[in-house]
Amino acid sequence: MDILDTIGEVPENVSKALIDDAPYSLPLLRRLQFMNFPGGKTPNSHILSMFYSKDAFTIAYLDFSRGPETECWLYSSYESPHHRPPSIQSTCESQVISILSHISSLEKSFVTSNGPRSTPRILLIGTLHEKILQFLQKQQRIQEETEPHFKFIFKTDELPPEKPLVDESLNYGRIRKSDIPLVLSRTAIPRKERTMTLLPSVAITFHNEPIAWGFLGPDGSLTSLHCEEEYRGKGLAKAVALKLFREYTPHFGLERLQHADVAVDNLRSQGVCKSLKGVSSWKVYW
Repeated sequence: MDILDTIGEVPENVSKALIDDAPYSLPLLRRLQFMNFPGGKTPNSHILSMFYSKDAFTIAYLDFSRGPETECWLYSSYESPHHRPPSIQSTCESQVISILSHISSLEKSFVTSNGPRSTPRILLIGTLHEKILQFLQKQQRIQEETEPHFKFIFKTDELPPEKPLVDESLNYGRIRKSDIPLVLSRTAIPRKERTMTLLPSVAITFHNEPIAWGFLGPDGSLTSLHCEEEYRGKGLAKAVALKLFREYTPHFGLERLQHADVAVDNLRSQGVCKSLKGVSSWKVYW
């Protein structure tokens, strides 16, 4: 099996395979769709794929220039629990190792052209399925991982209806570039301003100042959802999420699906996701 390595363009068979495997493939599918957004790809955006059959394949997106933020998303077809023979697991695991080995070779050429990376010989993979994490741990290829996160999946047709904002002085808007320092100060997740300015956002403002906000990440996930403490308990975070899902998810693709990653100990955010009819069936890691 050979690795197909394309730069900047998504092969048709890759898109089809990921669409067919949604929602399990949704993070990688959305990241590839984000390449169509302004600033969504760079000369270092690689799409790596290996197909043994329609049932056994592995696909990854790689961009070292995005470091130290998430540099890679990876999906292997044995993550999907449906309609797949158990025998594909060993094939898919071999594909995962082959793709990671290829990524290691790409690092050398990237460093030659762009200078040293901030995390040499370490790759930050985002929203990695627990099955693949456990396999890579056995292979001693994981240096460290985050705490587990629930992967919540939402369906557009099952989202609750939007409600008017509770106060006439509140308005919907977007996060402006001048608001980014405030946003970054409210999250423990390391983000770069350059990335935040590329992402779809919704804000609820009071006297033109944001009091609640959220973004869709490069992989289309609900991220950095926040409400200032004095305004909590009014359903504003839920309102922001609904607006993001309904207005901006279609900019990624026609699949009527959304997703979010929530730490297992973040009960407040889990409550928001459940109020949006989100369902979690597996865990992911970085």
